[in-house]
Amino acid sequence: MRALALGLLLSLPALAQHARPQMSAAEAAHHLPQHYLDGWQPGSNEGRAPDFIVAADGSGTHRSVQAALDALPAQAAGDGKRWLIQIQPGRYVEQLCAQGRAPFTLRGDPGTPSRVTLSHSLHAALPQSQGKANPCMAHGRPEVGTAGSASVALLGDNIQLVGLSIRNDALEAVRQGQGYPAGSGETGGAQAVALLLEGDRLLLDQVELWGHQDTFYARRPPGSLGRMLVRRSLIAGDVDFIFGNARLVIDQSRILSRAGRRGPGEGGIVFAPSTAPGERYGFLVTHSELAGEPGLSPASVALGRAWDAGVKKGEWQPGVSPNGQLLIRDSRLGPHLGPWVASTARRPYTAVGETAARLTEYNNQAAPGLGVNP
Repeated sequence: MRALALGLLLSLPALAQHARPQMSAAEAAHHLPQHYLDGWQPGSNEGRAPDFIVAADGSGTHRSVQAALDALPAQAAGDGKRWLIQIQPGRYVEQLCAQGRAPFTLRGDPGTPSRVTLSHSLHAALPQSQGKANPCMAHGRPEVGTAGSASVALLGDNIQLVGLSIRNDALEAVRQGQGYPAGSGETGGAQAVALLLEGDRLLLDQVELWGHQDTFYARRPPGSLGRMLVRRSLIAGDVDFIFGNARLVIDQSRILSRAGRRGPGEGGIVFAPSTAPGERYGFLVTHSELAGEPGLSPASVALGRAWDAGVKKGEWQPGVSPNGQLLIRDSRLGPHLGPWVASTARRPYTAVGETAARLTEYNNQAAPGLGVNP
């Protein structure tokens, strides 16, 4: 995906600086993957025999993915070895939680990630009497909550996911025209996380993430760099579907804005970073495609907004409150994308002044074929 077909691309239209600011070449030279990842390069498990094999038919060491995760040694008992869990083709409907385990890899089918699917269906407004929150995100509130809705929650360092499809299908019925579940709707409660990661040196390679609102939650633990690399992958959703406070690099991947779940004219939002004010690096998207499903109107999906986590409307403070950082560079952008929008605390988007958001682009290309309308 790195080689851009220049003959098929058009230059991005000249947009007002306050709407779609462009980073200078001098500054962009300091915003490369190695800067965000701070020297980390993931290792490989290629050629290794698995330690555990998950197969629903009983032909492996475990019938469920959670059973294999539970069999991993604790992080404190590890000797630096990375454990390899091979998941045989199939659909595994289970809520997965791993916390404080030795480094491990979940490997499915790197050639065809959809052959190994991990799925569950919870949304934030669902009462816990009807569906318990993910055990890694257990809490005492009556509703599942955003983090608690995660189909897969992995908390720890040096974790790899390879050749998998992970889904949260809680809102698929809405997409099919059956209406929202009780307590949820366009204004809230519909958050449904497919994958929640919290840790440092985490890799997603040839992975598909499918959801709607809040598909991928990338969290940085206190005192950690929170480095994550997503490459050769697909992330699909409609509102804030890539969000969090980690150092996240997305490379050679496809970011797909979905249609059909929200009401006419509601549009969507792709990114919602929540970078700490003293951190230079948040999210980087490079050599990737930002595409839209059929049915999305031109400029109907906001490129992103800052997630002012924990900040109420009107209470954001420069240098104190989170100020999400994101650079999208050297990528192809579909016509469904519009400008950046106000933060979650309703801080108006601006690229200048003490309230400036750190959301920028560099050297992107417009690609009409990435947003197909009926």
